[in-house]
Amino acid sequence: MASLRVMTETEELGRGGRLRGGAAGELVAAAYAVESAHGPRLARGMSLADLAHAVALVEGGDVGGDDARALVRGLLELHGIPGDEFPWDPSLGDAFNAREAELEGRVGNAAAGWLSAGRPRREAFRVGLRLTARTAARELHDALTDQAAAVARHARATRDALATDYTYLQPAQPTTVGHLLLTYAYPALRDADRVRTSYTALGASVAGAGGSAGSRWALDRTRLADLLGCDRMIEHAKDAAWQADVYVELLATLAIAATHQSQLGQDFEIYASQEFGLVELGDAHSRASALMPQKKNPYALAAIRTQAGQAAGDLAAALATLHTGSARTDHFHLLNGTVPRALDDAVAIARLTASVLNGIELRPARFEQVARESFVTAADVADVLALEGGLDYRSAHKVVGRAVRDLVEAGEPASALTPARLSAAAEAAIGAPVELDEATLRAALDPAACAAARLQIGSSSEAAMGAMLAGLEVTLAANQSWSEAAREHETSAEAALLARARELV
Repeated sequence: MASLRVMTETEELGRGGRLRGGAAGELVAAAYAVESAHGPRLARGMSLADLAHAVALVEGGDVGGDDARALVRGLLELHGIPGDEFPWDPSLGDAFNAREAELEGRVGNAAAGWLSAGRPRREAFRVGLRLTARTAARELHDALTDQAAAVARHARATRDALATDYTYLQPAQPTTVGHLLLTYAYPALRDADRVRTSYTALGASVAGAGGSAGSRWALDRTRLADLLGCDRMIEHAKDAAWQADVYVELLATLAIAATHQSQLGQDFEIYASQEFGLVELGDAHSRASALMPQKKNPYALAAIRTQAGQAAGDLAAALATLHTGSARTDHFHLLNGTVPRALDDAVAIARLTASVLNGIELRPARFEQVARESFVTAADVADVLALEGGLDYRSAHKVVGRAVRDLVEAGEPASALTPARLSAAAEAAIGAPVELDEATLRAALDPAACAAARLQIGSSSEAAMGAMLAGLEVTLAANQSWSEAAREHETSAEAALLARARELV
């Protein structure tokens, strides 16, 4: 969309007044162009910030008559322009300057000049950034919840399917496919919890703070918070204008969630390899090799892992930029662009992860084969030997370890272990034989029986799995309800603000 009027260099905000001449071309290229590029992502949030400010000015009695009506009318017109269609012109300065220039072209200088009454340009950015980040945080929460829901669905279908757990990529203990999968549900839900905390923090209003110590304009900060759909405010004016820790916490949350997804991606890439053959990605999440026709590359998992590195870098950059004095623009020069972009990336990758999980094909037969061919019941044999064979656990552990070594060196499977061979291993390891009857040893060597025999909460037993799956259903439902309420609150607040603005016009 073409701008109705293009400002000359001397008309750029602050020039022709305190400053002489136009901005240096190098400043435009290196700084204004960067700030202006933040405009599309911040557009809706900044628009709501401007509308709320204008409404508060009018309601406070500081602006009235034709100027008030023109100001609000012009802002309503700007609100209808999609962010990617707005004429962001870096030669004018930052995104605020571009909005002010477009507003002036529509309603004239007298009315548009009131937009900065009682607030610096940074307030529009501060409010806009919070609103933008809050909406994206809710979307991220939903994608993370979708991940957990996809895992829970698969886990319910495979709750009794035999598998082995892995540590250090080595077969560890017998479990079920469902229990192994739930490993990935709980981190996603914890990430969603952290996102809800950030969402609440972002809902604190920073509007109406004035420069750094308030202003003489009749701006009601409580009313501004209500217009913006905020349930509380940051009280101290300077703290409201400059605090950045809410964004550091948010970026940390994004980095943690991305790390969890990266771990999932690395595990599933290994599980999907020909050597493991435990899972297969859907074709929709794979990419063919340009050279080797037989290959089906798990490309989605590479994208998931890559974003984790970006998220960690974003957090590090924000912390590094904060190493400056207070009330400096350095960190917000970074945060105004990094936070919305990082959230867009996080939402896209979280949705991709949920889609991969929904489309994954599990191979329970292969899971069971690995469990039965590996020495994954060794710890159970040691348990039984300590419980029924009269040994302390450390001695039992040593005996079974020696028995496994003997079988491996003989090229024999775990099923070849007999009471006699176990006793011989004890003689070699601790200098004394042990007695364990055949039936007890056979039961301890059965991986399915071992997986079902767990006693603790959170284990692979049928009762524990049932309790976890039931608990997940409750949590998933609660997350969905929270999201619906948050979305409705945002939508209602915006509708009320727009309705009030139209009344004033």
